[in-house]
Amino acid sequence: MRYIVLAVVILTFFKSTIGSWIFIALAAILELWVILANLTKIRVKNENNKYTPKEVEIIERYRLFFKYPFVSRILSPAFSAIHLAVFPLVPWLLIKGLYIQGVIIGLNYFVAAQLAVILNPQLFLHDNLDKGRIKDFEQILRFTEDMEAIDSALKKMYLSKK
Repeated sequence: MRYIVLAVVILTFFKSTIGSWIFIALAAILELWVILANLTKIRVKNENNKYTPKEVEIIERYRLFFKYPFVSRILSPAFSAIHLAVFPLVPWLLIKGLYIQGVIIGLNYFVAAQLAVILNPQLFLHDNLDKGRIKDFEQILRFTEDMEAIDSALKKMYLSKK
């Protein structure tokens, strides 16, 4: 999926008007799917107290990551690509005089980053903690608890099926 985003970005440099509208449509379709899929609530069946209360909270909070793991792992890099594509596209579109498309794509900078984290919190929690990007002790503690709960819940989900 991220290669499709890359192809559309390249197209935008050659055919700015068409490429920018295709980029906007692609981003809108992906964002709409995530928003609609995220509207459904899931209830964790905690039979035999398999999960801790923290794990249940994490599973319900990051429901897309647990409910659609394959799709989440495909779309998270796509949203990261959309997020990063803003940097070359917005100046290019502004130079070309396509202000409306430039502003719409520029706003995707904020939306796509958040959706990438929602779709794959495990990657972003591990990345932020392992690289020491978090300086506040309370946030480090909360991120560590969330990361451990995600890892533990995933182990319980996949090990119990064997």
